[in-house]
Amino acid sequence: MKRPSDRNGPLVDMVLRQQTDLAFHRDSNVLVYLIHGITGTPVEMSYLARKLSRKNGWDVYATTLPGHCTRLRDLVQTTEKDWRTHIEKQLLFARDRYEHIYVAGLSAGALLALHVSTVVPVDGVGVMSPTFFYDGWNTPWSHAVLPLAMKVVPLPLQRFLFHIDGPPFGIKDEMLQASVRKSYRLTTILGEWIAEWKALRGGRVTAPRPVTATSKGYPLFPLRTLTEIHRLIGRVRTRLRDVTAPTVILQAREDDMTSPRNASVVYDEIAATSKKVVLLDDCYHVITVDKKRDTVMEELSTFFGVCAAEKHAHHQVRTAT
Repeated sequence: MKRPSDRNGPLVDMVLRQQTDLAFHRDSNVLVYLIHGITGTPVEMSYLARKLSRKNGWDVYATTLPGHCTRLRDLVQTTEKDWRTHIEKQLLFARDRYEHIYVAGLSAGALLALHVSTVVPVDGVGVMSPTFFYDGWNTPWSHAVLPLAMKVVPLPLQRFLFHIDGPPFGIKDEMLQASVRKSYRLTTILGEWIAEWKALRGGRVTAPRPVTATSKGYPLFPLRTLTEIHRLIGRVRTRLRDVTAPTVILQAREDDMTSPRNASVVYDEIAATSKKVVLLDDCYHVITVDKKRDTVMEELSTFFGVCAAEKHAHHQVRTAT
């Protein structure tokens, strides 16, 4: 099997490519496009991307959503339209270069995957830990007042109000939990802010990207960003009936942020005739890095592989007739 390369293949010229994007090239006619969650990072897709590429010989691309992997001030300046437009442009670029395209996303990234499937023709959708309702067992009490806060706090002021993410950070694996906890310590965050301030004060045009934002994501959810997620939820919910591509939905039974009710909503409301729900044990919300990440990879691999085989068989029948 060919080794992946970052120097060859159409993904090198991907439109709107960022230095934090992940690309695995196998000289394949199949592309799997991965979308991380809001406030997350492509790193949460790195294991899945590498394994999918290695196992199947597929090209895999994990994007960086606008406003991510830099600084919180960049995040609060982006909207759900920015996220949607970014993904649509990249998949339109890929659509002209690959025979088969599969898109998969995590959490709010799953909603973006569902939405883009109604705009750009794709051959399959992977929906991981979809987020329509924050109703998991660890949902903070503050979420109960979010609808009111979104209405009464003016948008320009919403960037100054935050929800702080806390344990277990969507992860059941204790070692990974400890790593995230260390990165999200106040001393760590302040240290990165001070380093950035010193770099700019020392005359550098741009400061280095904060390590935490690049590897672990943002520890804070600005109210402004939660408002944009709320808008995305409303938009996607009304368009679920337009999702016709084969869809596999994966969610943890013990999801700490969004219960399996979310998976049921997707399954019940999309129009796809080929659809499947997989409920996972022994993991929480971020299933791409947690204890069942290999199961997630196998389920996506199998589902997308069947989709590719069926499309190929259908094409042969049409050619023969």
